[in-house]
Amino acid sequence: MKLDYETVYRAVKGNHDAQEKLMQYYDAYISALSTVVEVCSDGTEHQYVCEDQKAEIQTKYLEALSKCKVIR
Repeated sequence: MKLDYETVYRAVKGNHDAQEKLMQYYDAYISALSTVVEVCSDGTEHQYVCEDQKAEIQTKYLEALSKCKVIR
């Protein structure tokens, strides 16, 4: 998937569909940021995506997006 200027512009202006495209574009990156590694008592590691952290990052991203200025 490739982002174009119009999609970003519409997302900043509040278009829900464009914002959803941005969220899809950055989903793997946000999931990586939200990945938690737990070490069990036997020394094995368990990785998982913390859905609470992921939702918080997505919310903060959308809040920041609405404050962006786009030069046309």
